[in-house]
Amino acid sequence: MPDSNSSTSPRLSGRPQSIDPDGVARIALELFDQHGYAQVSMAQIAEASGIGRKSLYRYFSSKADLVWGGALEAISVSEAALNTGRQTGLDLIESLHKATLAALQSLPDLEVARGRLRLIAEQPELLSQASLRMSPDRERTTRFFMEHGVNEEQAEYLTIAFGAVLFTACVRWAQSTQPDPAPFLANAVQVLQMPRGLD
Repeated sequence: MPDSNSSTSPRLSGRPQSIDPDGVARIALELFDQHGYAQVSMAQIAEASGIGRKSLYRYFSSKADLVWGGALEAISVSEAALNTGRQTGLDLIESLHKATLAALQSLPDLEVARGRLRLIAEQPELLSQASLRMSPDRERTTRFFMEHGVNEEQAEYLTIAFGAVLFTACVRWAQSTQPDPAPFLANAVQVLQMPRGLD
């Protein structure tokens, strides 16, 4: 006969559990830090988060999606900041810089973002996905340059340069103990220059 005082109870069927993606990411990052990224399974993340595996997979199809999803979730926030920057007379590079900073500052938990970025930089499997994962943002940036008079070839070069220095700045911030990413982004954009006649 089953023990009526057992602490375990059968999972109830019905509506899917509500999940806080940042909360799950925080727990996953703690597990990765304790045991290593490769050694932690999605089942372990689900168990530690107190949710079912099916519920976890509704939000994240893999560990890589869990890590990269947070790094990219604020991209849409930068659209408004980008348009505002141009309307207030900022040059193209500075407009993109301000938009990137606005996206970072919109994240609900910068420490989770820091952990995700640090993990991406440390894990070859995750870092190798950077080009694919950042593709939508790269295309948007190229389009932004072209809409403001930069020819296609130069726009592609500028996009690659901008993305590389900003990503490096974000990683340097993540690997530091500094609370604010803004100084790292400011230092990064100083190395970028627009083609003559387009600044």
